[in-house]
Amino acid sequence: MPFPAPHRAFAALAAVLVLTAGGSITKPDEKPTVVPGTASPQVVHTGTGPTGYTVTFRYRDPSATRVQLKGEWYFGNPYDLSALTTDDGTALETPGTLPADWRPGDIPLPYPNSPAANWPVTDMKKGRDGVWTYTTPLPSGVFTYSFYVDCADATQAACTAVSDPANPPWNETNGKVAGTVERTSQVYVPSDRRFGAVDADWQGPSPTGTRGTLRHVTYPAPTSVTPPGENHLSVYTPPGYSPGRAKPYPTLYLFSGDATEMDWSTQGDAGRILDNLIATGQIPPVVVVMPNTGGFPASTGYAAFDQNLTDTLIPYVESHYHVSTAAAERAAAGLGYGASLTNSLLFGHTSAFGSYGVFSPGRRGDYTLPAASTVTDTRLAALKQARIHVGGGWQDPSHDYHAAEVSLLTGLGVPVTPGFVNGGHSWFVWRLNLRDFLTRTAFFPPVTG
Repeated sequence: MPFPAPHRAFAALAAVLVLTAGGSITKPDEKPTVVPGTASPQVVHTGTGPTGYTVTFRYRDPSATRVQLKGEWYFGNPYDLSALTTDDGTALETPGTLPADWRPGDIPLPYPNSPAANWPVTDMKKGRDGVWTYTTPLPSGVFTYSFYVDCADATQAACTAVSDPANPPWNETNGKVAGTVERTSQVYVPSDRRFGAVDADWQGPSPTGTRGTLRHVTYPAPTSVTPPGENHLSVYTPPGYSPGRAKPYPTLYLFSGDATEMDWSTQGDAGRILDNLIATGQIPPVVVVMPNTGGFPASTGYAAFDQNLTDTLIPYVESHYHVSTAAAERAAAGLGYGASLTNSLLFGHTSAFGSYGVFSPGRRGDYTLPAASTVTDTRLAALKQARIHVGGGWQDPSHDYHAAEVSLLTGLGVPVTPGFVNGGHSWFVWRLNLRDFLTRTAFFPPVTG
């Protein structure tokens, strides 16, 4: 199934057009033609402050008494914070600035800034046609959002979020879902640099218009418990993927923090990031495998997952896709819990992959870094041959844990590329981590000497 881009690329016209998810286009000085309940999200280039763009969200439900919108858009200026991190993983206070008060230099930051997804929940306004609407300015980038319908819980903890029916996840067609239900949608907002917005084009539609393909795959996994005997993948194949290409494709195994096979291709915007990096020649065409990492029996550390990956999943992928079987052409990366899985592979199965990307590894009970004294000479030699990237947010409450991994590796004499950026424990950071890992570390030749 092709990866659906909510918006098309319009090159130089992008600054003077309005594009709705339903496909209607108008100039900003004209009234948009909107079919009630279908045009969401609607991105409008206003050319006015604070960001130059507004986004209108719509949800049609005439019978609802309340509809709320949750969006990935609290902001803060990282240089205004009184402290960058804590040493025990507790929440770090952040200003919780809303989009109307966005200023150049502000970045998305949860409020309070903790590993929880602390983003604003706002009431939408109901129209006479039964369509609920909310309009907000937004700076450049990708933003995740979802709806709550008739939620009586002030914290939303007892309610179930739903994605945008007009902008559903790519694995949902006519209400039917392949694999895990993704309860969020995403919107991409272009950059208006007149207002100090960063260039986020690498998160938007490919500049060449070419797109890779996302497919949902169920594969046989004998050790899987839930679902029994099988498990799920999302697989990205690059534009022009050819089973007959002379050179097999490199492969990235990409793990999420919530175990599902859908997060990276939706909230992580992985498909369009890859399309952009390939189209601009920053990375070679690559096949990306995003597994559901849950459903395997309890084990010491991540032994059950590791065994399925090395003994079942990798052979399955290499027999069904035209990818290289050389370890140097395999990469493993993940965020949060997925970063702990990556660390388990890095320190336990080092030679199975040539490159490793560790993004925001969790400190509490997820994975314990080995003591330097326990790393054998054989393991150390393998680590020195791997390409290793450790990243995360400077404002992540667990940043000291991330930094400790860099210190461990460099103390052992293992080359490592640090990839820390301003940001908390959020997809804003992990999208940057993915781009930087692919362009700076993954599939590079090993360091010698």
